[in-house]
Amino acid sequence: MKHYLLFYEVVDDYAARRAAYREEHLKNAWAASDRGELVVAGALANPADGAVLMFRGESPEVAERFAKSDPYVAAGLVKRWYVREWTTVAGENAATPVQPAPVSRAKPGLPDASEYPPYVQPYVDLVAGADVLDALAMQQDDAVRLLESIDERRAEFAYASGKWTVKQVVNHVIDAERVFAYRALCIARNDLRPLPGFDENDYAGNAPAATLALRDLRNEFQAVRSGTICLFRNLPAEAWLRRGTANQYEVTVRGLAFQIAGHERHHVKILRERYLV
Repeated sequence: MKHYLLFYEVVDDYAARRAAYREEHLKNAWAASDRGELVVAGALANPADGAVLMFRGESPEVAERFAKSDPYVAAGLVKRWYVREWTTVAGENAATPVQPAPVSRAKPGLPDASEYPPYVQPYVDLVAGADVLDALAMQQDDAVRLLESIDERRAEFAYASGKWTVKQVVNHVIDAERVFAYRALCIARNDLRPLPGFDENDYAGNAPAATLALRDLRNEFQAVRSGTICLFRNLPAEAWLRRGTANQYEVTVRGLAFQIAGHERHHVKILRERYLV
């Protein structure tokens, strides 16, 4: 479940006019709470020029539906309302909890060229700094901001015939991160069986990008990246340099972590330069 904030901007005489509608408004609010949709709500104070209502659901529709049926809105007490998705990361009820890194966590450092396939070198070169955990976290924030700036119409754009749409690029980044993270997990756990490659075009052809909204893919990317960060954050120091075989190349867990980070930066760079987003 995701969290959504419904913001109300109210008219100047809101406090004087609301009494006639308040009982029905409160009934609606408590009914939404009983359904598990409304988490908490209330008016802003000093000055009382608005209100904020927090909802829990699979899409912003849960908050939009409430606003459209609210007597405050129908009576014109609310001059403007809008909904924003809220990525909650801390607290018991956080939708996507992210724990701080332990002070003593292992810092793997930079990989050398023997730890990843030769074709991965341009990706590794795009990773900022030697702390891959910091890089993964900063990338997550940057990518989410970028995707939030793209409207659904633009998300269907491909810069040339036969190229992926914006949504397909995002779906590919998600798929690839899952594959690379699984490889890292296997090798970190000392499972030394050779791991197969994958055909990115076959995956893209069977992925649901065309039927999903960009916001759904953005949320999926956030969830996958949060899982990736947790995986690497909790590795013991000795796991980072364990070696295995993936796609017929010798790799380390550290090399795969940088591959994940660099692969995402590669596609973000393409989105900005070729898709002009």
